[in-house]
Amino acid sequence: MATKTRSDLPEGPPAIIFKGTVKKIKSATMKEVPISDRTAVVRVDQVIEAPRTFAHCGGQDITVELGGKKKVSVGEQFIFHANSWIFGDSVAVRAVTQERVTKEHLALMSPGGEPTEQRKNRQLQKRLNAADLVVSGKVAAVTIPPEPVPSTRGAGAPRKPVSEHDPKWRQAVIVVDQTHKGKHDSKQVNVLFPASTDVRWYKAPKFQVGQKGVFVLHKTKIKTDEHHELRGLAPRGAAGEAEVYTALDPADAHPLKQQAVIKEMIRP
Repeated sequence: MATKTRSDLPEGPPAIIFKGTVKKIKSATMKEVPISDRTAVVRVDQVIEAPRTFAHCGGQDITVELGGKKKVSVGEQFIFHANSWIFGDSVAVRAVTQERVTKEHLALMSPGGEPTEQRKNRQLQKRLNAADLVVSGKVAAVTIPPEPVPSTRGAGAPRKPVSEHDPKWRQAVIVVDQTHKGKHDSKQVNVLFPASTDVRWYKAPKFQVGQKGVFVLHKTKIKTDEHHELRGLAPRGAAGEAEVYTALDPADAHPLKQQAVIKEMIRP
């Protein structure tokens, strides 16, 4: 089987949570893994949250590069919070942390819970908790952000070269039917989102005119002098900075049929 390594990808929050038992120290399940004092063979007792690529690994022995510096012993059980590393004849992950199993973890390990759904729900809960505004409504327009008002003092700061990771910002105008979290006096809200399909941005919601849904919005301060197409959003005298609503995560846009579930998940 071809081996794929993901060590070159940027590491975000742990994508995999599982309960496992340490079987061997300073060992690995595949030859591609560089063995060290921090590599261990671990049996996956239960997958709690994971993407589809890992959801089937329950009952298997895998390699874990342990997080932190605390020693572990053969036979100990831990809750591992990890990210993908190497896939081949076996699987190797890099643990961000590992915690000894306690009663508090029992809530995570609901019997029969589908790992990919639990991961998706946890991410949604995290985004809802952090959101400044949650609304349901309809996208009335998608536009390029407004041009800055011409300055009487000259042409202004020169444009910086466009990066290969340029987000290609667009502005969605959402007509609000209901506000579920936060305060917003207007019946419409403007939301910035990246139209780019670059690796850094492809997972972000791409709003379409006529789209109806529930939108999880976050106030974000953007340095408009670093994004020339956003200079028109900066208030006069704001020194190149604008506070805008953004939707940058897949969990920031949902179909209307999920409205009731999302309302239940919003904490007062």
